Amino acid sequence: MKKLLLIFITIPFFGFSQQLYWYDVFFEVEAGNGKTVTTLVDNYYSTVERTSDIAVSFSSIPLKGEGFNATHMISMFSPSPESLADFRNSLKGEQWDLYTSGMRGKIKSIRAEAGNVLSHVNLDKVGPIGQAWIFKVHSKDTGKFVAAFSKLMKTFKPNGFAAVGQLTHGSSNGESMFIYATSSNLSEAFAGGPKNKKEADAMQTFFDETAFAEFSQTNTRVQISQY
Repeated sequence: MKKLLLIFITIPFFGFSQQLYWYDVFFEVEAGNGKTVTTLVDNYYSTVERTSDIAVSFSSIPLKGEGFNATHMISMFSPSPESLADFRNSLKGEQWDLYTSGMRGKIKSIRAEAGNVLSHVNLDKVGPIGQAWIFKVHSKDTGKFVAAFSKLMKTFKPNGFAAVGQLTHGSSNGESMFIYATSSNLSEAFAGGPKNKKEADAMQTFFDETAFAEFSQTNTRVQISQY
């Protein structure tokens, strides 16, 4: 899954399956339309039918790099690619048409991306604030990147959920991998680096072992609602 996109990504507890699949919709809300868009999203996604293995979250994106214009995102998650595809394909009909027509004129741009998580820790500690770090990694080095992350997690102990995954659809400029981590509050997010020399050394080893990866961007998402 795009997004660490993730994730600004929030992942519900689905058990301890290593793989999770996601579909993210990013949109840039016109100034002054934030409350209206939030109401439209809430009214639609709080009533739409979905199976028990599907979760949807709506988030703002207050912190991001230059050129990243999206202000909000809708994230859809599942441990089942079939369930995720079925849910995405079910978003149609009269209520969908009313929802999308209501959004017209209130957003400047919209795009979507999808991918999957390949390794994660602390799935039971998902927080409402998430940060995604996006990298450009050649496909032949995907396994090395995931292995380096898994090795790092044996020493580096994040307070919340942390994951590595790949962007499989909708990415641009060679962006292909992400690391995503969540925090329970902003203070925890700001203090999310190494807590001691052992963790700092493990982080440096990770950087050394993934020197083939080109860092592209980071963004931080704050959950507004989960459905």
